[in-house]
Amino acid sequence: MTMGYSPVEYGPPEWAVVTGSIASTVLFVRLDASGEEAFMDVVGIHENWLCGSPEYWPDVGERIQVCRVPISYPDNRIRVVRWESALEGVLGEFPTRYLAVPPGLGPIERAMVVEHREEDLLVRLVESGRECVLPAAFLSHYQAECAKENWPAVGERIRVRRLGVWPGGEVRVSCTMFTDEPIIPEPLSFYASRDNRVSKLAVAYTRTLPEAVVGRVRAVGDAVSARDWERAEGLTSHNRLSWEEVDDFMTTYGWPPFTPLPEDFEKDMHAAPLQGGGNWIDCLLWTERERPSDVEISLRITPAPDDPDHLDASLVRMRAIGFCYPGRFDQRPRPQGPAWTLPWM
Repeated sequence: MTMGYSPVEYGPPEWAVVTGSIASTVLFVRLDASGEEAFMDVVGIHENWLCGSPEYWPDVGERIQVCRVPISYPDNRIRVVRWESALEGVLGEFPTRYLAVPPGLGPIERAMVVEHREEDLLVRLVESGRECVLPAAFLSHYQAECAKENWPAVGERIRVRRLGVWPGGEVRVSCTMFTDEPIIPEPLSFYASRDNRVSKLAVAYTRTLPEAVVGRVRAVGDAVSARDWERAEGLTSHNRLSWEEVDDFMTTYGWPPFTPLPEDFEKDMHAAPLQGGGNWIDCLLWTERERPSDVEISLRITPAPDDPDHLDASLVRMRAIGFCYPGRFDQRPRPQGPAWTLPWM
């Protein structure tokens, strides 16, 4: 057991098919490999409470990846979670909190009802003219108001928020996702220090990292910052983003030019242990103007299978953390593909 971290190790990722749900509390799935039925409570759907809202739950019939919870439940029920940290094999949780709203969530807008369909409504956004899908379940928090006889009439104007892009390209909207009030952000005082998004446990663990791990993070960070893709390729393997995607992300959410990591860059680098050995690392890149920027890279650094003294590093994620510019997070739409499947699957 890694000192300070929970000994609970979730099962490996496995595919499951969503079979149903109960209100906004429980999701039911069938595990592909065994055919067993399992359940997932609302807490287990996503680490970010907004991303765990029913609006973002996968549809019945969608395939998702889950991890078993190694705890016995009455009647031998199987509980699973969809936490990204569990799917990644991180012990405990990711070292840094992510404060963004769900990708694709838009502002409050006016829409006109265009058509009543079997289980949803077709609406047209007044400002852009774009047609979107409004599932009947997201008309109201009250079930009776979602009944077809209570749907708003064709031609009626309603207030909605865009949720994002679903598989097949449809844009979904909701009347229940904060359409009567703003989404309450963290107070501005929260953004006074980047340490506020990191647990004391992660800070303490990061201080125990071997010099070889810290050195590899610096080398990768410097190569990426210099856009030296050949060097970055030599320092990493099995990356989940292309260097073109990395470059696009840097120019979108940073303020070039990027600079080498400073001597004390470790204060903006945080780590968590992985099941089976190795570390998950979150590290901010630096620019001349921002020092550091909002651009964060995530690396998996593990001992090489054939040589434990050698380290393998993979660039697995990039995020915009919204500290230099509060509220300016990664706003890419919901990934194309099955709901809540990771983009590299």
